[in-house]
Amino acid sequence: MSARTRSFHVTAAVLGLWLLVLTAVGAGDTGGQRSRGSVSVLATWTGDEAAAFRDLLKSFTDESGIRVDYQGTTALREVLSSEVKAGTPPDIAVLPSPGELATYADAPLVPLQKVLPARTLAAYGPLWKPAPHGDGAVYGIAVKADLKSIVWYDKRRHGEDELPALAARDGQWCAGMGGDATSGWPGTDWIEDILLQQQGKAVYEAWATGGLEWTDPRIGRAWRTWGSLFGKGAARTALLTDFRDAGGKLFAARPTCALEHQGSFIRGGYPPKARARASFTFSTGLIPGADPDSTAREVSADFAAMFHETPQSRRLLAYLASAEAQTAWAENTPDGRTRPFFANGEVPVEAQPDDEVARPIAEALKDSRSLCLDASDAMPTRMRLAFQRAALAYLSDVGKGPGALLTSLEKVRTDLHRERGRPWLSTVCG
Repeated sequence: MSARTRSFHVTAAVLGLWLLVLTAVGAGDTGGQRSRGSVSVLATWTGDEAAAFRDLLKSFTDESGIRVDYQGTTALREVLSSEVKAGTPPDIAVLPSPGELATYADAPLVPLQKVLPARTLAAYGPLWKPAPHGDGAVYGIAVKADLKSIVWYDKRRHGEDELPALAARDGQWCAGMGGDATSGWPGTDWIEDILLQQQGKAVYEAWATGGLEWTDPRIGRAWRTWGSLFGKGAARTALLTDFRDAGGKLFAARPTCALEHQGSFIRGGYPPKARARASFTFSTGLIPGADPDSTAREVSADFAAMFHETPQSRRLLAYLASAEAQTAWAENTPDGRTRPFFANGEVPVEAQPDDEVARPIAEALKDSRSLCLDASDAMPTRMRLAFQRAALAYLSDVGKGPGALLTSLEKVRTDLHRERGRPWLSTVCG
């Protein structure tokens, strides 16, 4: 055999070996399938939430052969804004509020009527598929939802008939205003729910969409009602407590408070042994001055939006928005973790455990006519951040009254109405 022939056989053997290695690597990325490209996703989910979401994405990859690059961050606003300015946004971002969504609606978001099947879109009420321009173009879809007009308590210690008396006693509310860069949002949730229960959907929606002045007496009443629930000691404790730690006090050996006003997601943050003891009631009966016949409920959602339209991103978004994927997301959640809730009308209530907490919440989320999106979530970013800071300032001196703060917030509202490119949603209630 000549030297040239031997060299050819050696080179062919090396190339063959490299092909085998590359094939093996590719197969490993997609669970034994040939890679069919990739898609990038940015969301706020970290920890256990991220683990459950990654499991869902793995199922998608196993089924489609499309690799998903997922990034979870608690600083989503800052990360996404930076990437958009640099011209390198993710293919899909899951935004924690419709107000955040609206800031990107002009560009470069892709209208979802172009990419989602009509049947999928039809499974969501208008509340869950925001159209920020008011022209019917949908730019986000709620792939996860939570109920907020609820109050948690330890059912081993208290019966539901005891709760109104507890709510009226000083120091019985477990509250934490801390939330990293968004500290103050638990306070805004309180004020929003109080206004909704006292004044109804029409007033709430007018305010949330920028059509009602912050200095309106009905807004001031909601703030003062919130302040009346906290003495100076309880207010100071709330300011120094992270929202993730507040509810744990419900289940302490010597509890220092008995009630927590917080969204359905918080149950997953309770100590594992305490989750079976956690029960809830709708907040209407515990808010002073609330309409006793009110069926209005405040809700929140995580909205998936598309920044780059590719075959891979189209397929993943359709998957995430589908009833089949969301049902699997819930049912495959490992024991010991709480299952996510959804706004998709085709996800069966039976995807939740058959207990007195999960299924009633899932059923409430299906009654879209009674639901209103979290008001601050729907507001432009500048308005939302000012609201959060004002809630902290008010709680730091509840005896002073909210007048000066509301005047300052009204100035932000009027300034925003003069600016372009900062849209308010046209509706937030079903």
